[in-house]
Amino acid sequence: MSPKSWILIDAGTDVTANQEAILQGIKSKLSSAGGSLKLILCESPQFVSETMCSQESLLQTCQEWLAKHHLVCAAVTHGHADHVGALPKLLDAYPDVKVAYHKNEEPFISGGAQYTDLEGDTWVFNLARKALPPLNTTLISSNEAIKLDGSSGDVAEYAKWMSKDILLYHAVPGHTPGMVAFYHKPTKSVVAADSFMQISAWFPFSNAMKIGPGIPLRLGTQSLSRAKESQQKLTRISDATTYFASHDSLVGASAESFKKFVSSW
Repeated sequence: MSPKSWILIDAGTDVTANQEAILQGIKSKLSSAGGSLKLILCESPQFVSETMCSQESLLQTCQEWLAKHHLVCAAVTHGHADHVGALPKLLDAYPDVKVAYHKNEEPFISGGAQYTDLEGDTWVFNLARKALPPLNTTLISSNEAIKLDGSSGDVAEYAKWMSKDILLYHAVPGHTPGMVAFYHKPTKSVVAADSFMQISAWFPFSNAMKIGPGIPLRLGTQSLSRAKESQQKLTRISDATTYFASHDSLVGASAESFKKFVSSW
């Protein structure tokens, strides 16, 4: 693989100040990490349905970032439109890009299944799913995808053009049945998608802001109990130093703060 080849994790819509912040945060870690495979996270912090997506901003961002680089793969954490709503247009612009996702997510990404048809384990999800618009984004036919399998593994096992021990994956069901987190080993960064929220709140009687991990959004999380099991699994990535959530405050959580949160609920 070329030293200037890139993998895109998710492709949400509407680049915002928060989205730019996490892009810059990941980029700054990569600048000193070395290695042949680099990683960018492009994610929408707000909920949108596919019909509401403004895809131009993501495409423009990718074109600017990748003007001197080669985009080889889009690694999908899960199929909610706020994570992959801009991918169809991106794939039109970059037709040679491969798409990777977990095979347990395949029914929702390319098989026509609907997240809103799932039965959840919280009353919030079961009530909300009846009122939510479709959350799916149909990407590509399944025979064109890199379908990850099993509980954990190395993306390079499925993509022979990739060096090993750079981008690993961990199945983290709960928010959706086939969601995966990606671990970028050179920077010791876990892209945890919607496994948790990075909540920002104000300390009482002060102007100081507290930022820390929180429970994943109940509104769109099908199984909160499985989400907790998945969080516990992520704490066992022994050398991880930073966990990135996809929503709210996009400052990465330290391994210490993430593990403390997981053990507290």
